[in-house]
Amino acid sequence: MLLTITKRYMQFLPAISGGRAHSYSDSVLPVEPRPAPRRRTDRGFSLVELLIVVMVAAIISAIAIPQVLAALKAYRLHGNASAISAQLNVARFRATSQYSPYRMNVIAGTTPPTFSMERLCGTDTDCQPPAGPCLQSYAPYLQADIESGAQYLSSGISFTTTNPGGAVLPPSLGGTGAGSTVFYFNTRGLPVDCSGTTLANGGAVIYLKNSSNLTDAVVVSVGGRIGVYSWSPQGNSWVAR
Repeated sequence: MLLTITKRYMQFLPAISGGRAHSYSDSVLPVEPRPAPRRRTDRGFSLVELLIVVMVAAIISAIAIPQVLAALKAYRLHGNASAISAQLNVARFRATSQYSPYRMNVIAGTTPPTFSMERLCGTDTDCQPPAGPCLQSYAPYLQADIESGAQYLSSGISFTTTNPGGAVLPPSLGGTGAGSTVFYFNTRGLPVDCSGTTLANGGAVIYLKNSSNLTDAVVVSVGGRIGVYSWSPQGNSWVAR
């Protein structure tokens, strides 16, 4: 009788357990999944690979750094030339608006070199310092009337009157185009000499040079136009900026 009941139970057991008879090992001792093998890409860089990267970075730096430094020097040079051009334009317009002669002074002997805009007396004759306040037009006041204060050039940049192009003058200059360290403007905004006479040499120019021997020219033409040019040794010419 007991054997018959046991056989019947065993027949119904698969249906009760979801269609599959569970063994003792299935319910008591589950099988743990095996860990996946480590891939090759999971490893770090080797010493040889790191050395190669460092060498490539060093080569790129050795090529790029001098070019970056040269570009920064050229940027400072062009920026200073633009600042001088702007100051000359301000002096020119101040001369017309204030109906008084103005000049821009270039001080090349200081470190760093400086430039400044100065209002002049406005009563005439020669280029000597006045014996009293405002006795001559293009002479300074007894106490110099400097407007906007002194402006400084960037480190490594200097003024010069030497033309790197030799006989090749910057555009807008005629005649000799003599270099100058003082620029005078009359009450009409035209460049003149220290006696108020219109420039006879075709204009005035100041050159700026950096430590890489790059040169810019700031030109004041006879008509009062102010331009900035860079000297190109490759083309043996001046290039407008």
